[in-house]
Amino acid sequence: MRKVFLGVAGLILLAACSKAPANTQNPASAAPQSTAAPSAAAAASAAPAAPAASGPAVSGTYIADDKPAVLTQVTAHKDDPFDGTPVTDLVFTAKDQGDDANAATDALFAKFGDAIVVKAEPDGSVVGVDVVHSALHTPSGSVSIGGVFSLKDYQTAGGQISGHLTSGGPTDVFGQKVDVDLTFHTKAP
Repeated sequence: MRKVFLGVAGLILLAACSKAPANTQNPASAAPQSTAAPSAAAAASAAPAAPAASGPAVSGTYIADDKPAVLTQVTAHKDDPFDGTPVTDLVFTAKDQGDDANAATDALFAKFGDAIVVKAEPDGSVVGVDVVHSALHTPSGSVSIGGVFSLKDYQTAGGQISGHLTSGGPTDVFGQKVDVDLTFHTKAP
C-alpha cells in the first residue's frame, strides 16, 4: 500500500527548515561534477564535460484527478542535508520562477501555479515529494507523498542535472489519482 501523508504541520516544518539556495557554482568552471566515490571521481575528472541538454526543460505528463497540468520550468536548489546526505530541491512549475530564492517553499503555496517539489539525494534517491495541482482538493493546497516517486536516469554532470521523474503510474491520493511522468534538465545549483 502506498502511503500518503498530508499535513499543515509538515508544510510549516518545510517552510521553517528551508533556506535560500547558495550560489556555489563557479560559472567559469567547466569540470563535470561527480557524485561517485573519490577513486571514481579522479577517473571522471578526465572525462569530457557532458554536452548541454537541448529541448524543453520539462516534458511529459502531470495529471491529477484526470486534469492535466503543463509544467514548463524546473530549477534546482541546495537544501538542508537529510541524515547527513546533501539534498537538492527540484522545483517543477507551470509559471516562471524568476530568480526566486525560496522557489521550493513558494511553489507549495501555489505562487507558480501547479507544481511539484522533489527532494533528491546525489544518487537520485527521492527523499520526499510535494505536489500542488488545481484539481486536488486538499486543505493546505499541497500534498506530501512518500514512497511513490522515483528518479530514473538521474545525472549530475557538466553543471547540469537531468533525469526522469515518475510516479510509476496513477497513484491514489485521498481518493484522487495523481500520475507523473516527466523528463527534465536544468542547471545544477
